[in-house]
This record gives sequence, structure tokens and C-alpha cells, in this order.
Amino acid sequence: MCELRDQDLYFSRTETRDLLANFGVQVSAAELTLLHERSEGWAAALQMAALTLRDARDPAGAIRAIGAGGHAIAEYFVSEVLDQQPPDVAEFMLDTSVLDELTADACTAVTGRHDTAALLRRIDAAGLFLVPLDEERTSFRCHHLARRLLRAELRARNRARSQMVQLRAAEWFESTGDVRRAARGFLAARQADRALTVIQDRVITSFLHDPAPPAPPDVSMIDTSLLLDTPERLLGLALDLLLSGNTARGSEYLDLLERTRPAAQPDAKFMAAKALRFMLNGQAEEAVTTALAARDVQERPQSAGEWNALISMVLLRAYSWLEDFPAVEREAASALAAPALAEPVKLILVQGAQALAWFESGHLAEAADAAAAADKDAERLGFSQHPFALYCLRALAGLALERRDFGTAERLSERALSICERRWPALEFMALLDRAAIWAARGQVYEALATVEAARTVLAGTGSLLLARADELEGLLRLSLGDLRSAAELARNLAAAPRNLLRARIALASGDHRTAQQHLQSPSLGDPGPRRALVRQLLLAADAIGRDDPMTAGIVGGALQAAYEGGFLNTVVTITPQMTSYLIEHSKELRNDAFMEQLVRAAVGVRAAQPDATRSGRVLTERLTPAEMRVLKLLPTSTYPQIATTLFVSYSTVKTHLRSVYHKLGVATRAEAIERAVGLGLL
Repeated sequence: MCELRDQDLYFSRTETRDLLANFGVQVSAAELTLLHERSEGWAAALQMAALTLRDARDPAGAIRAIGAGGHAIAEYFVSEVLDQQPPDVAEFMLDTSVLDELTADACTAVTGRHDTAALLRRIDAAGLFLVPLDEERTSFRCHHLARRLLRAELRARNRARSQMVQLRAAEWFESTGDVRRAARGFLAARQADRALTVIQDRVITSFLHDPAPPAPPDVSMIDTSLLLDTPERLLGLALDLLLSGNTARGSEYLDLLERTRPAAQPDAKFMAAKALRFMLNGQAEEAVTTALAARDVQERPQSAGEWNALISMVLLRAYSWLEDFPAVEREAASALAAPALAEPVKLILVQGAQALAWFESGHLAEAADAAAAADKDAERLGFSQHPFALYCLRALAGLALERRDFGTAERLSERALSICERRWPALEFMALLDRAAIWAARGQVYEALATVEAARTVLAGTGSLLLARADELEGLLRLSLGDLRSAAELARNLAAAPRNLLRARIALASGDHRTAQQHLQSPSLGDPGPRRALVRQLLLAADAIGRDDPMTAGIVGGALQAAYEGGFLNTVVTITPQMTSYLIEHSKELRNDAFMEQLVRAAVGVRAAQPDATRSGRVLTERLTPAEMRVLKLLPTSTYPQIATTLFVSYSTVKTHLRSVYHKLGVATRAEAIERAVGLGLL
């Protein structure tokens, strides 16, 4: 016999997908991840989600609504869970729903009870949606969805009591020095003045030391006009909003502050906040200029170490986006030498930023060591869900992708995305591009394209130079589909070096070797760093393969040796179809070692997943079901409602079948589906 706890009964991501399939529901990988994250595998919530999604026109919107606690889920939870508990337990669950972390002391402060340790053990033993945060099981958090439902029910049953326990929680947080959570409690208790007082000048301190930053404050009850005479409060509130993920509202308050402050009076704190806002919106050049100006002002006597930490955070990220990797190194060295800098900043933020910069520039061994160390320190200090951990997570995900360890890469990438999603635009944008790159390497090109488009919407209207990275990735994806024209149009949006590399690939795809060589000899590719140097070397090798150059073996051998020394695998096998084919067809001639065996196996996997092979081949990789075939047969001549009427099924069922058909055919549109089906003899 063994003990089964509540978390043992939660569905895994794979089990979640299978449950949806049993209800005839298919969702994208991104939608599946979002649903599993929001439900945390709670079976009852997943079953109700499946029923909702079966008829949903907007699956992503429906999933977000489920995560917020839809009416059916709330009704079920209250009647089947909460109302089945003894009154003292139910009251305790409602009152403590205002807490992020449940400890005996915090629960005593909020409820006024002195048996809270026993109650926590009792609720934990009953499997009532508590997640232990330590091995001793003395600290817990409530299941995310259950907590949202409990808080909503507390407000609905007794608004006055809700405000009272929020006030108690706020005073508890204030007594422990957790000023940002205290401010949120005071706001919920309708005491805005106390909220603004407690966070003034203390937001950055809290951000640098709090392992789990709180959600953005609800500022709906604050009369902004009352803050105009207290710029310190307005700045503190703006910073809190920016650092907790409400970038739009934080920017509004900064703009208001800028309109009311004296133009000729330099203010280092205000300038640092503006630099942060630029960074969060991906405006790298503006972030660097403003951050350096803030630092110049801060060199006066009133400088503060924590504000310098904020400036370093901005510069480390912005320099990396500008591909100024020497500047990243200088900033990291300066930050590490600062004696007053907080331990999490040095060990997690700075070390993680170095790791990501090394990965992006192509120093993979150094990146692996630094990222692993930063991740270990984040775990030790409890900062695994802090924005500081984003950099080492993204570096580790990129390294896993380079090894073609897709499972690890996806898991790490999703962890990074869970930290920044719908909070910090530029960081979310980059995490989404990471996800797209993983799907592209898997051969899921259409899913990758959809993710690139989703990333663009995150930075829409910012004018960020990061948007060129989306253009570059989409260009490569379009090229893999044989769409040279779209790839060439996207190349126009890129800076000189990536533009020449993409145009060289396009020229190779069209057999124009002279043009490919011209692009690869461009001065813009000089002193590019190990990654870009290897890409150029591999493209020159692909050009030699395409021209049947008598020196091909030596040119390819040199490129493969450089890849081996640098630790690159995925970059080699996905560079061009010429290189992929060469590795497979000349496998017997390549030197016999573990690295070459890895390359050949990976090349075989890439060829099998190539969109071209799927679209133009004569074999369907996954057979269509009879129901899907019936829908496909009607597609050329009927609208979706007409298909539904003819087959006596719902409009939603038709959409579900077509989503599966498109996926199996490897297409994205109705026209492409018909063309592909005709080519396969299905129509």
C-alpha cells in the first residue's frame, strides 16, 4: 500500500491533452500549456474546460476565462468542495485566500485563530488544494484556481469581512517588511493612503529581495489627481506597476509625472524608471541612453545602491538585445564589483544575463556553466519564479535546443514564459520566439509561424528593434516552406549582418551561388562572434556542396570541426537542406566518432520533419480518420455551415475536424489543404 496525496491525482500535461481528445477537443500546444498552467491539472476543472472548449469559437479566450474561474467551475467548487467542509474549515479557507503563502503565523494574523498550524495540517491531509512549499510541510500555497475562486466567494458572501481580512493581511505584511504585498492589502481594504505611504521609496528594495513578486496592484480606487502634489508617491506607484507587470498603467503614471515635474531638474530615480519602461517595451537604444544618463546623475552624493541595481538590470538586457556583448561583460563586471549589491542580483540576475549573452554570441561552454550556476542559486534562494531567473532559464533552454533535447528545451522555455507572460512585454516576446524556435526545430513550422505572429502582437506599437528578430525567424520559416518571395521581403527589415545571412540562404535555395557568395563576403559579417562565424562557415560549405566544388569535403570538414569545438549540433543540421542531405549521403565518409554519429542521426530527423518533404511527398505522415475524410471531401465545394448541415454535426465539430486535418496535412489555409489533398490523391 502507498499514500496518494492530492497532487498525485492531478493530470499531467499529456494526460490533459488525452482527456481533451476524449471529448473531441483539439487545441494547439500553446493553448494546452496555458490550460494546464491555469488548471494545475485539477481533473474537475479540466472536464468542465473540455465541455466549454468543445463549442468555443476562441479556444485561447475560453481557456483564459476558465483560468479566471468561470461560472460553472465556481458553482461546482462552492457546492462540491467548500460547502462540504465543516464551518470552521470553510471560514478558514475563505479568510486565508488573501494570502500568497500560508504559514501558521500569517494565518493567525489574518484569522485571529491560534490553532492555524493544526488547521493547515488538517486541510493538507484532506487534499484540499494546498501545495507544500517546504519539506516539513509548514508553508503552503493554495492551488491558483482554487484561491481565485475562494477570494471571489469571500467577496460575494461578505464584502465587509473581505476588507477586514485584507486589512489584517496588509498589517501583517507591513510588520514583516513585505511592503508591496502590504500595499495591495491596504488597497483591497480601501485604504489607499496607507498603501501609497508604505511603498514610497521601498519598491525596489522589495523587488530585489522578494523571491516571489506579487501581482500588479489594483489601482482602480486611486484618484490620480491627488498624487500630483506628491511626486515621490506617484513615482513609487509607477515603479511598482512596472516591476509587477502592469507596464501600460505604470507608463501612464510616468508620463503624468513627466508632465508635472520641472523640466530642467535632473532626477536620477525618475530617469531610471523611464529606462526600465523603455527596456520592458523592447526599446533598447532608448533604454541604454536613459539608463546611462540616470547613472551620471546618480554619481552625485544622493546616489543609492539599489537604484544602481535597477540601472544594471536595464543595461544588461538592452546591451544584449543590441548585440553589444563586450558592453554586457563590462556592465556585469561593474555590477559584481559593487559591494552593496544584493545577493540575488549578483548570483542570479548578473550571472544569468552573462550566460544568455554568451549563449547568443556562441560561447556555449561558458554559457552552460554560468546558466547552471545561476539556476542552482535561484533554486537555493527561492528565486525560481522571479524575473531574475528568466535569463538563465532562456540560456538553458537554448542550450537544450542546440543539443536537440526538445523535451528539456520546451519545459525550460515554458517555465520562462510562465514568469513573464502578460506581464513584461519584451521579455514575453523573446520567450515566445524561443518557443517558436523549438517548434521549428521539431518540424512544426505552422505552429512556429503562429507563435511568431503572437509574439509580434505583444510588442505592437512599440517600434522595438526586437521586432526584426521576429522577421528574421519568420523569414527562415517561410524559406523552409519554399516561400522565397516572402523570405526576401522579410530580409529587408533586418540589420546588415542577419540580412546578408538570410539573403545568402535564399540564394542557395534558388541555386544562385554567385549571389550567395556575395552576401557571405559582406563586410557586415566581419568579427561576428563564434555563432555568426559558424553560420557563415556552414553556408559557405552548403554553397560548395551545391556547386559540387572539388574541395567540398575539406570545406565541410572544417565547418564540422568548428561546430564540434563550439558544441553546436542543431545549428549544423538545420542550416540548409544541402547540408542535411550531405551529412546523410556521405555518412560513411565522415570520421567515425560520437559527434558525427549525433550529426547524422539528427540530420535524418530533420529530413523526416522537413515541411517540404511533407508538402510535396506522396505519403501522409498520419492518416485521416473517417470523420475527417468526410469533412475534407466537402471542403472544395462547401462552406463550414454547409458541411455541418450535410453531415448532421455542429459547426464546432467541423472546425475541430478541420483543425486536425490541417495539422496532418501540414497546411495553414483552406486553399493549401485542398492543394495538398489533391497532390496526395485524397481529392
